Amino acid sequence: MTSAIDWPAAAARLSAFLAGRVRVDEPMSRHTTIGVGGPARVMVLPRTPAEVGRVVRLAFTLGLPYVPVGKGSNLIVRDGGYDGVVIQLAEHMTRVRVDARTVWAEGGASFAALARKMTKSGRTGLEFGIGIPGSVGGAVRMNAGAFGGEVKDALSRVRVVDETGRLRAIAASQISFSYRHTSLPARAVVVEAVFRCAPGAIRKDVYERSIGRKETQPIWERSFGSTFVNPPGRYAAEMIEGCGLKGARRGGAMFSDLHANFIVNVEGRASADDVEALIATARNEVKKKYGVDLKTEVIVIGNR
Repeated sequence: MTSAIDWPAAAARLSAFLAGRVRVDEPMSRHTTIGVGGPARVMVLPRTPAEVGRVVRLAFTLGLPYVPVGKGSNLIVRDGGYDGVVIQLAEHMTRVRVDARTVWAEGGASFAALARKMTKSGRTGLEFGIGIPGSVGGAVRMNAGAFGGEVKDALSRVRVVDETGRLRAIAASQISFSYRHTSLPARAVVVEAVFRCAPGAIRKDVYERSIGRKETQPIWERSFGSTFVNPPGRYAAEMIEGCGLKGARRGGAMFSDLHANFIVNVEGRASADDVEALIATARNEVKKKYGVDLKTEVIVIGNR
């Protein structure tokens, strides 16, 4: 753990403007979709972009590590915990506003719920997002996508807090997008996003595939969604299965026997170490058999 930082003093300074919304040694297993993770040194629950800015400015001044978290999908917090400030957006920053041809959402809003709401109300543009776990901020950050659609296809603009705590508006045209990646600054916190989502004919093929995910993916189990990015022209799930790892277990973590690119937390018994061990096994075996280096969609933070 970091010894140079006076964490009680830092928590007190955060509490001065976030009264009742600062938690110390908060278990991150409560805040990740896979349900693993040790404690965060400090967790804050901001209500506005301005409060996020104040948190980040203080972190910048004091040299505090920080990480924004929404729904906690695609996130592993190691069992030793995260020695920094977790900025939890999904507690309060979940507002949505529907305009004539666009929809505005805060960074902590559920991306899947937003996509469902828009599609059911006859808006087109976000059909692909119905089955994607996680928050709006996370979806924007990683250019989330499915069934031929990606965030870049619908995003109009974002508002972020940069690493100094300054609020910045960024047009989508100023962002470079690639597969599951954007050029947004690494430490920027996405606090708002606006998507093009006009009334119009729903793309039924995408909608039907999105709502049909439950037939092919274990969406009812605790997981972080897809574990690995699909390599060009290949499917990670097929290669993992080809290595005989579908259904393989390590402690309470298992490659789903429904979809091999999902690691599930069996009966809530998995540890972060279990999950990381399965990831390492798959990467090693796929490299040996197929010569492919699998890249994870998952972010790993914290201490072992």
